[in-house]
Amino acid sequence: MRLFATRRAETVTVAEIADAAGMTSAAVYYHYASKDDILLDGLQEFSDALRQELGRLEREPDARLATIPAHLLRWLDGHTDRATVWFVTSTGVNLAVETRRAQVRAEMLGVLTRIARAEAPSLGAAASAVVATGLLSLVEVAAASWLTVDESVRGLGRELFLSETEVVAQRLAGMRQLAG
Repeated sequence: MRLFATRRAETVTVAEIADAAGMTSAAVYYHYASKDDILLDGLQEFSDALRQELGRLEREPDARLATIPAHLLRWLDGHTDRATVWFVTSTGVNLAVETRRAQVRAEMLGVLTRIARAEAPSLGAAASAVVATGLLSLVEVAAASWLTVDESVRGLGRELFLSETEVVAQRLAGMRQLAG
């Protein structure tokens, strides 16, 4: 995943993967039919961990919708290579990757919608889904900035970037009051 995190997937070769893993190309092909299968396997591992973390947050009695994006950014620090592949370098690589990303995104939207409904029981299903969509979009865009340390992260610094992400998340989560 380190190779896929530093370059676009189409430029990574099986020979490079084998070398990085201390294996021969033949040994890699024994376990995987192609480098796309290696990529999908790594993305599956990361998406499982991401969904597990979001599920853990959902089960926390004091978890607040507005704190989830900043929490997930901090959590990404422990999963940098796989997260970079998920949020940055593998986007648009192939249909299988995009199908997996869409499945995970739908599951995450479901969790965020349930959290929104739990925080504001009077909020309708449509409004909850819109708030959840906004927060998931914030997570995705902020994660790409966070992982690549783009101009916004460099300019603000990591702590201020986290703080401002939380402010935006609070505003998005607060928008649900307009629907009530």
